[in-house]
Amino acid sequence: MVDVYITVDTECSLGGAWENPQWKPVGAGPAILGRIGSRFYGIPLIMDILEEHGLRGTFFTEVLVRDLLADSELAEAYAPIHQRGHDAQLHLHPVFHYYHQVTQGLLRREDLPPRMDLIGGLPFDTQVELLKKGCAIFQEIFGSMPSAFRAGCYGASMSTLDALGKVGIPYDSSFNAAYLRDSCLMGPREATNIPWRSGSVWEIPVTTFETGAGTMRGLKPLEVSAVSLRELQEVLEQAERLGQSTAIVMLHSFAFLKRADVQFQKMRPDHLVIRRFRKFCNFLQRNQDRFRVMTFSEISKPKENARKIPLARMGVLVPAARKLVQAANRIYWI
Repeated sequence: MVDVYITVDTECSLGGAWENPQWKPVGAGPAILGRIGSRFYGIPLIMDILEEHGLRGTFFTEVLVRDLLADSELAEAYAPIHQRGHDAQLHLHPVFHYYHQVTQGLLRREDLPPRMDLIGGLPFDTQVELLKKGCAIFQEIFGSMPSAFRAGCYGASMSTLDALGKVGIPYDSSFNAAYLRDSCLMGPREATNIPWRSGSVWEIPVTTFETGAGTMRGLKPLEVSAVSLRELQEVLEQAERLGQSTAIVMLHSFAFLKRADVQFQKMRPDHLVIRRFRKFCNFLQRNQDRFRVMTFSEISKPKENARKIPLARMGVLVPAARKLVQAANRIYWI
Protein backbone atom coordinates (compact mmCIF):
# COMPACT_ATOMS: atom_id res chain seq x y z
CA MET A 1 0.00 0.00 0.00
CA VAL A 2 1.14 3.54 -0.82
CA ASP A 3 0.51 6.36 1.66
CA VAL A 4 -0.72 9.33 -0.40
CA TYR A 5 -0.57 12.88 0.94
CA ILE A 6 -2.65 15.51 -0.87
CA THR A 7 -0.90 18.78 -0.05
CA VAL A 8 -2.03 22.31 -0.81
CA ASP A 9 0.38 25.25 -0.79
CA THR A 10 -1.98 27.88 0.60
CA GLU A 11 -0.76 31.42 0.06
CA CYS A 12 -1.37 34.99 -1.02
CA SER A 13 0.59 36.87 -3.69
CA LEU A 14 2.55 40.10 -3.88
CA GLY A 15 0.73 40.67 -7.16
CA GLY A 16 3.50 42.71 -8.76
CA ALA A 17 3.70 45.14 -5.82
CA TRP A 18 7.51 45.20 -5.95
CA GLU A 19 7.40 46.44 -9.54
CA ASN A 20 4.45 48.83 -9.20
CA PRO A 21 4.27 50.73 -5.88
CA GLN A 22 0.65 51.68 -6.63
CA TRP A 23 -0.38 48.03 -6.38
CA LYS A 24 -0.98 46.25 -3.11
CA PRO A 25 -0.34 42.60 -2.24
CA VAL A 26 -3.24 40.30 -3.13
CA GLY A 27 -5.24 39.35 -0.05
CA ALA A 28 -6.78 36.11 1.15
CA GLY A 29 -10.10 36.59 -0.64
CA PRO A 30 -8.81 36.04 -4.19
CA ALA A 31 -5.67 33.93 -3.63
CA ILE A 32 -6.70 31.65 -0.76
CA LEU A 33 -10.49 31.56 -0.89
CA GLY A 34 -10.70 32.09 -4.65
CA ARG A 35 -13.75 34.32 -4.30
CA ILE A 36 -15.51 35.10 -7.58
CA GLY A 37 -18.75 36.91 -6.86
CA SER A 38 -20.57 34.84 -4.24
CA ARG A 39 -18.72 31.59 -5.01
CA PHE A 40 -15.39 30.24 -3.81
CA TYR A 41 -12.92 28.34 -5.99
CA GLY A 42 -9.97 28.24 -3.59
CA ILE A 43 -9.53 26.13 -0.47
CA PRO A 44 -13.30 25.95 0.25
CA LEU A 45 -13.85 24.09 -3.04
CA ILE A 46 -10.71 21.99 -2.57
CA MET A 47 -12.06 20.88 0.82
CA ASP A 48 -15.54 20.30 -0.64
CA ILE A 49 -14.16 17.89 -3.24
CA LEU A 50 -11.96 16.09 -0.75
CA GLU A 51 -14.85 15.65 1.66
CA GLU A 52 -17.20 14.42 -1.09
CA HIS A 53 -14.83 11.47 -1.39
CA GLY A 54 -14.11 10.94 2.30
CA LEU A 55 -10.59 12.37 2.05
CA ARG A 56 -8.57 14.90 4.04
CA GLY A 57 -5.78 17.16 2.84
CA THR A 58 -2.73 18.86 4.31
CA PHE A 59 -2.74 22.61 3.78
CA PHE A 60 0.73 24.16 3.99
CA THR A 61 -0.32 27.63 5.13
CA GLU A 62 1.86 30.66 4.40
CA VAL A 63 1.77 33.00 7.42
CA LEU A 64 4.43 35.70 6.92
CA VAL A 65 1.95 37.58 4.73
CA ARG A 66 -0.07 38.37 7.85
CA ASP A 67 1.91 41.59 8.38
CA LEU A 68 0.61 42.86 5.02
CA LEU A 69 -3.08 42.13 5.53
CA ALA A 70 -5.93 43.61 7.51
CA ASP A 71 -6.36 42.40 11.08
CA SER A 72 -7.72 38.82 11.32
CA GLU A 73 -8.00 38.44 7.53
CA LEU A 74 -5.58 35.54 7.38
CA ALA A 75 -6.90 33.82 10.51
CA GLU A 76 -10.47 33.97 9.20
CA ALA A 77 -9.43 32.50 5.85
CA TYR A 78 -7.50 29.66 7.51
CA ALA A 79 -9.99 28.85 10.30
CA PRO A 80 -12.11 26.40 8.23
CA ILE A 81 -9.10 24.12 7.64
CA HIS A 82 -9.18 22.81 11.21
CA GLN A 83 -12.91 23.36 11.64
CA ARG A 84 -13.60 20.99 8.75
CA GLY A 85 -11.15 18.35 9.96
CA HIS A 86 -8.24 18.96 7.62
CA ASP A 87 -4.56 19.36 8.47
CA ALA A 88 -2.73 22.70 8.63
CA GLN A 89 1.06 22.89 8.45
CA LEU A 90 3.64 25.64 7.93
CA HIS A 91 4.62 27.26 4.63
CA LEU A 92 6.87 30.32 4.37
CA HIS A 93 7.62 32.78 1.57
CA PRO A 94 10.30 35.09 3.03
CA VAL A 95 9.55 37.63 0.28
CA PHE A 96 6.51 38.81 2.32
CA HIS A 97 8.75 39.44 5.32
CA TYR A 98 11.23 41.43 3.25
CA TYR A 99 8.50 43.40 1.48
CA HIS A 100 7.14 44.42 4.88
CA GLN A 101 10.64 45.37 6.06
CA VAL A 102 11.22 47.59 3.03
CA THR A 103 7.80 49.27 3.00
CA GLN A 104 8.10 50.03 6.73
CA GLY A 105 11.52 51.61 6.20
CA LEU A 106 13.32 48.93 8.23
CA LEU A 107 15.46 47.75 5.32
CA ARG A 108 16.73 49.33 2.11
CA ARG A 109 15.95 47.61 -1.17
CA GLU A 110 19.62 47.58 -2.08
CA ASP A 111 20.30 45.54 1.08
CA LEU A 112 17.88 42.76 0.20
CA PRO A 113 19.45 39.31 -0.06
CA PRO A 114 19.66 37.78 -3.54
CA ARG A 115 16.84 35.33 -4.30
CA MET A 116 15.25 36.46 -1.03
CA ASP A 117 12.26 34.11 -1.36
CA LEU A 118 14.43 30.98 -1.07
CA ILE A 119 14.78 30.41 2.65
CA GLY A 120 17.55 27.85 2.16
CA GLY A 121 19.85 30.45 0.64
CA LEU A 122 19.62 32.75 3.64
CA PRO A 123 22.08 32.65 6.57
CA PHE A 124 21.31 29.88 9.07
CA ASP A 125 20.42 32.29 11.89
CA THR A 126 18.03 34.14 9.57
CA GLN A 127 16.36 30.87 8.64
CA VAL A 128 15.86 30.04 12.32
CA GLU A 129 14.52 33.53 12.98
CA LEU A 130 11.99 33.30 10.14
CA LEU A 131 10.90 29.80 11.19
CA LYS A 132 10.40 30.97 14.78
CA LYS A 133 8.37 33.92 13.56
CA GLY A 134 6.31 31.66 11.32
CA CYS A 135 5.68 29.20 14.15
CA ALA A 136 4.56 32.02 16.46
CA ILE A 137 2.04 33.30 13.91
CA PHE A 138 0.93 29.73 13.18
CA GLN A 139 0.29 29.16 16.89
CA GLU A 140 -1.75 32.37 17.11
CA ILE A 141 -3.94 31.22 14.22
CA PHE A 142 -4.26 27.48 14.92
CA GLY A 143 -3.45 27.17 18.62
CA SER A 144 -0.70 24.59 18.13
CA MET A 145 2.80 24.15 16.72
CA PRO A 146 3.21 22.83 13.17
CA SER A 147 4.76 19.41 12.75
CA ALA A 148 5.65 19.81 9.06
CA PHE A 149 7.05 22.50 6.77
CA ARG A 150 7.34 23.27 3.09
CA ALA A 151 9.53 26.09 1.82
CA GLY A 152 8.08 28.56 -0.64
CA CYS A 153 9.28 27.76 -4.17
CA TYR A 154 10.66 24.50 -2.68
CA GLY A 155 13.59 26.75 -1.75
CA ALA A 156 14.99 24.79 1.19
CA SER A 157 18.57 23.62 1.58
CA MET A 158 20.19 21.05 3.84
CA SER A 159 20.79 23.85 6.35
CA THR A 160 17.02 24.43 6.41
CA LEU A 161 16.57 20.91 7.74
CA ASP A 162 19.02 21.75 10.53
CA ALA A 163 17.03 24.92 11.24
CA LEU A 164 13.79 22.93 11.36
CA GLY A 165 15.38 20.57 13.86
CA LYS A 166 16.38 23.56 15.99
CA VAL A 167 12.80 24.91 16.16
CA GLY A 168 11.29 21.47 16.72
CA ILE A 169 9.58 20.68 13.40
CA PRO A 170 10.17 16.98 12.59
CA TYR A 171 8.95 16.77 8.97
CA ASP A 172 9.75 18.67 5.80
CA SER A 173 8.32 18.33 2.29
CA SER A 174 10.39 20.83 0.31
CA PHE A 175 12.50 18.42 -1.74
CA ASN A 176 11.29 18.55 -5.35
CA ALA A 177 13.76 16.93 -7.73
CA ALA A 178 12.21 18.72 -10.73
CA TYR A 179 13.41 22.02 -9.20
CA LEU A 180 16.92 20.95 -8.16
CA ARG A 181 18.60 23.07 -10.82
CA ASP A 182 16.31 25.99 -10.11
CA SER A 183 14.87 26.92 -6.70
CA CYS A 184 15.27 23.72 -4.65
CA LEU A 185 18.66 24.09 -2.97
CA MET A 186 19.07 20.56 -1.62
CA GLY A 187 21.69 19.50 -4.12
CA PRO A 188 23.79 17.49 -4.59
CA ARG A 189 21.13 14.95 -3.55
CA GLU A 190 19.91 12.88 -6.47
CA ALA A 191 16.30 12.61 -7.57
CA THR A 192 14.27 10.37 -5.29
CA ASN A 193 10.74 9.85 -4.04
CA ILE A 194 11.88 7.96 -0.95
CA PRO A 195 11.67 9.60 2.51
CA TRP A 196 15.05 10.19 4.13
CA ARG A 197 16.31 11.67 7.37
CA SER A 198 18.77 14.45 8.12
CA GLY A 199 19.50 14.72 11.83
CA SER A 200 16.15 14.80 13.63
CA VAL A 201 14.15 15.85 10.56
CA TRP A 202 12.49 13.57 8.04
CA GLU A 203 12.31 14.74 4.43
CA ILE A 204 9.19 13.54 2.58
CA PRO A 205 9.85 14.45 -1.09
CA VAL A 206 7.25 15.82 -3.47
CA THR A 207 6.70 12.94 -5.88
CA THR A 208 8.30 13.40 -9.29
CA PHE A 209 8.33 11.24 -12.41
CA GLU A 210 10.31 11.04 -15.64
CA THR A 211 8.98 12.22 -18.99
CA GLY A 212 10.47 12.18 -22.48
CA ALA A 213 13.32 10.02 -23.73
CA GLY A 214 17.05 10.24 -24.36
CA THR A 215 18.48 13.73 -24.13
CA MET A 216 14.94 15.13 -23.86
CA ARG A 217 14.23 13.28 -20.62
CA GLY A 218 13.13 15.47 -17.71
CA LEU A 219 11.33 15.41 -14.38
CA LYS A 220 7.81 16.53 -13.54
CA PRO A 221 6.27 16.93 -10.06
CA LEU A 222 2.94 15.32 -9.30
CA GLU A 223 1.10 18.65 -9.33
CA VAL A 224 -2.64 18.54 -10.02
CA SER A 225 -2.75 21.67 -12.19
CA ALA A 226 0.34 20.69 -14.21
CA VAL A 227 -0.20 17.03 -15.12
CA SER A 228 -3.04 14.99 -16.60
CA LEU A 229 -5.42 12.69 -14.77
CA ARG A 230 -3.80 9.71 -16.47
CA GLU A 231 -0.38 10.79 -15.20
CA LEU A 232 -1.71 11.26 -11.66
CA GLN A 233 -3.18 7.76 -11.66
CA GLU A 234 -0.42 5.98 -13.55
CA VAL A 235 2.38 7.43 -11.41
CA LEU A 236 0.64 6.15 -8.27
CA GLU A 237 0.11 2.75 -9.85
CA GLN A 238 3.77 2.56 -10.84
CA ALA A 239 4.74 3.64 -7.33
CA GLU A 240 2.74 0.71 -5.98
CA ARG A 241 4.43 -1.74 -8.35
CA LEU A 242 7.88 -0.35 -7.56
CA GLY A 243 7.33 -0.71 -3.82
CA GLN A 244 7.34 3.03 -3.09
CA SER A 245 5.88 3.67 0.36
CA THR A 246 4.93 7.34 0.09
CA ALA A 247 3.59 9.67 -2.59
CA ILE A 248 3.12 13.42 -2.27
CA VAL A 249 0.61 15.13 -4.57
CA MET A 250 0.45 18.91 -4.51
CA LEU A 251 -1.58 21.86 -5.74
CA HIS A 252 -1.93 25.54 -4.84
CA SER A 253 -4.85 27.28 -3.19
CA PHE A 254 -5.46 29.10 -6.50
CA ALA A 255 -5.09 26.01 -8.71
CA PHE A 256 -8.76 26.15 -9.74
CA LEU A 257 -8.48 29.71 -11.07
CA LYS A 258 -7.59 31.23 -14.42
CA ARG A 259 -6.14 34.67 -13.86
CA ALA A 260 -5.92 37.37 -16.50
CA ASP A 261 -3.66 39.63 -14.40
CA VAL A 262 -1.20 39.43 -11.50
CA GLN A 263 -3.53 41.37 -9.22
CA PHE A 264 -6.26 38.69 -9.42
CA GLN A 265 -8.68 41.36 -10.67
CA LYS A 266 -10.02 39.20 -13.51
CA MET A 267 -10.48 35.53 -12.71
CA ARG A 268 -12.46 32.60 -14.05
CA PRO A 269 -12.84 29.05 -12.74
CA ASP A 270 -10.51 26.53 -14.37
CA HIS A 271 -13.09 23.82 -14.95
CA LEU A 272 -10.55 21.46 -16.53
CA VAL A 273 -8.44 21.34 -13.37
CA ILE A 274 -11.52 21.15 -11.14
CA ARG A 275 -12.82 18.13 -13.06
CA ARG A 276 -9.37 16.52 -12.99
CA PHE A 277 -9.10 16.88 -9.22
CA ARG A 278 -12.61 15.52 -8.66
CA LYS A 279 -11.89 12.48 -10.84
CA PHE A 280 -8.55 11.93 -9.12
CA CYS A 281 -10.22 11.98 -5.69
CA ASN A 282 -12.78 9.50 -7.02
CA PHE A 283 -9.90 7.26 -8.15
CA LEU A 284 -8.38 7.40 -4.67
CA GLN A 285 -11.74 6.67 -3.04
CA ARG A 286 -12.28 3.62 -5.26
CA ASN A 287 -8.79 2.30 -4.56
CA GLN A 288 -8.52 2.78 -0.80
CA ASP A 289 -7.17 -0.75 -0.46
CA ARG A 290 -4.13 0.31 -2.54
CA PHE A 291 -3.71 4.00 -1.77
CA ARG A 292 -4.23 5.27 1.76
CA VAL A 293 -4.76 9.04 1.88
CA MET A 294 -3.11 10.51 4.98
CA THR A 295 -2.19 13.89 6.42
CA PHE A 296 1.11 15.00 7.93
CA SER A 297 -0.44 15.20 11.39
CA GLU A 298 -1.08 11.44 11.17
CA ILE A 299 2.54 10.42 10.59
CA SER A 300 4.02 8.41 13.42
CA LYS A 301 7.18 7.36 11.57
CA PRO A 302 7.80 7.43 7.82
CA LYS A 303 8.20 4.11 6.11
CA GLU A 304 11.80 3.48 5.14
CA ASN A 305 12.59 1.75 1.86
CA ALA A 306 15.52 -0.63 2.21
CA ARG A 307 16.47 -0.36 -1.44
CA LYS A 308 16.78 2.33 -4.04
CA ILE A 309 13.55 2.71 -6.02
CA PRO A 310 13.52 4.21 -9.54
CA LEU A 311 11.19 7.04 -10.45
CA ALA A 312 7.98 6.32 -12.32
CA ARG A 313 8.21 6.93 -16.08
CA MET A 314 5.55 8.26 -18.42
CA GLY A 315 7.46 8.20 -21.71
CA VAL A 316 6.67 10.61 -24.54
CA LEU A 317 3.11 10.31 -25.83
CA VAL A 318 1.03 10.96 -22.70
CA PRO A 319 3.07 14.05 -21.63
CA ALA A 320 2.95 15.37 -25.22
CA ALA A 321 -0.84 15.04 -25.31
CA ARG A 322 -1.08 16.74 -21.94
CA LYS A 323 1.00 19.68 -23.18
CA LEU A 324 -1.40 20.22 -26.10
CA VAL A 325 -4.40 20.26 -23.77
CA GLN A 326 -2.64 22.62 -21.37
CA ALA A 327 -1.72 25.00 -24.17
CA ALA A 328 -5.36 25.30 -25.16
CA ASN A 329 -6.54 25.58 -21.58
CA ARG A 330 -4.21 28.50 -20.90
CA ILE A 331 -6.42 30.64 -23.14
CA TYR A 332 -8.31 32.71 -20.59
CA TRP A 333 -11.75 32.55 -22.16
CA ILE A 334 -11.83 28.79 -22.80
